[in-house]
Amino acid sequence: MIYSERSIEQLKARLPLNLIKKVAEANALSPAFLTAIVVGESSGDQFAVRFEPHYKWLYKVKEHAAENRITEDTEKVMQMTSWGLCQVMGAVARELGVKGPIFAMLEPSVNLKIAALLIVRLRNKYKSDEDLFAAYNAGSVVKKSNGEYSNQMYVNKAVSFMRMSEAFFQEKNHGNSS
Repeated sequence: MIYSERSIEQLKARLPLNLIKKVAEANALSPAFLTAIVVGESSGDQFAVRFEPHYKWLYKVKEHAAENRITEDTEKVMQMTSWGLCQVMGAVARELGVKGPIFAMLEPSVNLKIAALLIVRLRNKYKSDEDLFAAYNAGSVVKKSNGEYSNQMYVNKAVSFMRMSEAFFQEKNHGNSS
């Protein structure tokens, strides 16, 4: 992928690079890898939300609904929604420890922390960056008979974003101070 200098600067301005670097380093992850997830999943939009009607893996719906005084149907819909910068599924956020209103996933520090926990968990199973990107996006690595990932376009974009964003962290000033 080829990016213009202007589009790269616009992207950098949208990203909380200092926070991404802090969370990545706290979890022994590459800041460029985590940035690639953010760019690939939400283009840096902390308020990105998307209902995934075919998502079927839910986590303690009844318990979380009762704790938050909401209906089980509402909790189910929230768990079937991807949230924030890293588009973490609500059910995954619950499984990884998010309590209270799931809207907390729209807070960049919470979202990045939960995404990092997920990546660390996936890294225990998948070793290459390409496998990690594929698993992050699809839940697991699925390859076609020709050896390509089922989500090959996503993997290609993520690898490209990672390479591009490596330069973001070689500069002294990491832009956005979030």
